[in-house]
Amino acid sequence: MVRFNPFTPNANASGFFVGNRNKTLGARAWVALLLLLLVLQLSACASPMGVGELLSQSDLITKLEADPRPTQEPNWLLLDVRSPQEFAEGHIPGAVNIDHRELAERLDELQRFREAEVIVYCERGVRANRAETILDEAGFMRIRHLEGDMSAWRDRELPMETSLTPVTFLPPQDSLGASTSAVDQDALTSWVVNASEGRQLIDKGATLLDARGKGQGKLQLQGALPVRWDQFTPKDPVTRGTLLGDDRVLEQVLRSLGISNQTPVVVFGNPPQGWGEAGRIVWMLRSLGQQQAVFVDGGIESLKAAGVETARQKTVGQSLHSAARQPGDFVVQRTDAWDMTRDQLRAQLESDNPPILIDTREPREYRGKTPYGEQRGGHVPGAINLYFKDLLAADGRLLPESELREQLAAIGITPDKTIVAYCTGGIRSGWLTVVLTDLGYSVKNYAGSMWEWSAGPGDRYPLEKS
Repeated sequence: MVRFNPFTPNANASGFFVGNRNKTLGARAWVALLLLLLVLQLSACASPMGVGELLSQSDLITKLEADPRPTQEPNWLLLDVRSPQEFAEGHIPGAVNIDHRELAERLDELQRFREAEVIVYCERGVRANRAETILDEAGFMRIRHLEGDMSAWRDRELPMETSLTPVTFLPPQDSLGASTSAVDQDALTSWVVNASEGRQLIDKGATLLDARGKGQGKLQLQGALPVRWDQFTPKDPVTRGTLLGDDRVLEQVLRSLGISNQTPVVVFGNPPQGWGEAGRIVWMLRSLGQQQAVFVDGGIESLKAAGVETARQKTVGQSLHSAARQPGDFVVQRTDAWDMTRDQLRAQLESDNPPILIDTREPREYRGKTPYGEQRGGHVPGAINLYFKDLLAADGRLLPESELREQLAAIGITPDKTIVAYCTGGIRSGWLTVVLTDLGYSVKNYAGSMWEWSAGPGDRYPLEKS
């Protein structure tokens, strides 16, 4: 059987070309068709044909300079629809990554941006066009397409950032979903949980952090990752009690610990020997937007007694890496609801309605000793001395709630009062802030504390001894 071949020299009139002239015409037709297809493909790749209105790269730069963290509020969203691998290798700062092939199934993650401006890009435009169509059909109202996409952004050598974990709004697997018990729900509204509640959260997939720091022994809890409060603070000796100002650095460290915004975080320490580090970590996480962070009353010994699995590590190095887990996707969303700066405190103390000020240090520090590097000794005028460990029983657990409230009321601390706590560097006072907030008191932590206050001029930041 003779098969059709448009280049057969002596084909007949039933569809085959005859002679060299017809052969040449047929070849030209095929070449023209191939060229047309190539032009169409290049056109599709080079210029956006989706539903989104074009946004110039200069306009995007202006938006980023004015609002470098657009996803913290539903003002606008920069959506990278390339693959996670491409995103990790380099993306526009502030972008969120959802692969265009997954977008239709993950639209619920973007519902708060339905009426906001959504700027879409990929490498050259094709995948962004498809994503725009999906968003348009889902009712998103202000879709924009970044002119030139990532290819042009890269060619212009504009700022890029890399990430090992694509930032997305995808919540973790719902291990705390429909099966969550009433005890779990209570725990998620608390700042402090008992060991039984802590174990339930851990069993259901909560991130587990060990805040004991160095020198706390080799006993570890299975799956726990070590964390230190000073991983998140400046190195400057004056401001080392405050939190870092760079959200991106904070996010990088917190993600490396497996922390996400939507997954509970359980923190434990060693209360009889510690400085309240677990409370400081919880205060920090809450202040940065992780609103399901809790610490366990009684610390590691309570969790061990509750049946949480333990593991002994041979070396410090092994313990640091033994609990490796999937990186998180935490996004900083700061709140000052539990945070007080030095100048804010000074202004409030000089106001007509100053807060109750609690000095959580040892009595010797309150009276003027400086064992931890303070530049001046004493306490902030008007402060009440309440050593944080006075609220603990001998086993490291909190006193019963009735005793706590009675002890607080005896020194004038009641839920209707505004309270500010401080110590040397915001660790002990961070712990007290968590405990009092859990009890329903209105309290803020002055994280800069004595390291910062004592470094200032005495006429502006006075201290007194007694």
